[in-house]
Amino acid sequence: MDDNGERDADLTYLAKAGIDNGRIARRYIMILKMIHNFVNVKKIVGNIIVDTNLLKRAVYDYFVDIARVKEFHNIPKINTEKIYAYTAFWLQRRKPLQVRAVFSGSEFINELFLTSYLVPLMLAEKGIDGNTSAQNRTFNKFQELLYYNLKYRPITQQSLELMIEAFFCGFDFVEILKSSAECTKSP
Repeated sequence: MDDNGERDADLTYLAKAGIDNGRIARRYIMILKMIHNFVNVKKIVGNIIVDTNLLKRAVYDYFVDIARVKEFHNIPKINTEKIYAYTAFWLQRRKPLQVRAVFSGSEFINELFLTSYLVPLMLAEKGIDGNTSAQNRTFNKFQELLYYNLKYRPITQQSLELMIEAFFCGFDFVEILKSSAECTKSP
C-alpha cells in the first residue's frame, strides 16, 4: 500500500474511532509551532527544514496508535503520560526535522527537539519552573540521560511512558516526603 492508501486507511479508522480531521490538524499545528519555536531558540532557522509529510505521518501514526490502545483496553480517555510518550515515539520514528546545512549537533536534531518537547511538558504538568530546574545538577543529568537514550537506545512508546511516569512519581514522592517532614516538625 502506498503512502496515500495508508493515510486514507488511517483516516477511515480514525473516523470510526471518533477522531476527526480537526483534532488531527490541531495536533499537527501544535507540534509544528513547537518545532518552529525550537528552531528559533536554537538559532538554526536556515539549517533545518520540516518535512511536513513526515510530520503528518507521525501525527497520523500517533492517533492510530492511541485509538488502538483505547480500543484494546476499552478505555475512553488516555492519560497524559501516554499522550506525551506516544507523540514523542512517533516523532522520533519519523524524524520530521531535516538538516539542510550541517552544524554542531545536527546529526541528532530530532532527538534534541524531542528532549526539548518532553521536558517542558513534564515540568509544566507538575508545576515546576523550568528556569529553576535548569540550575539543578540532578535535573540536568536527567535531561542528558533522556537525550542520550533518544540518540542511542531503542525506545518504545511504553518505555517513554514509563520514564514519564517515573518522573511524575519521583516528584510526587518528594512532595509527600516534604509534607511529612513539615508535619513532624515541632512548633
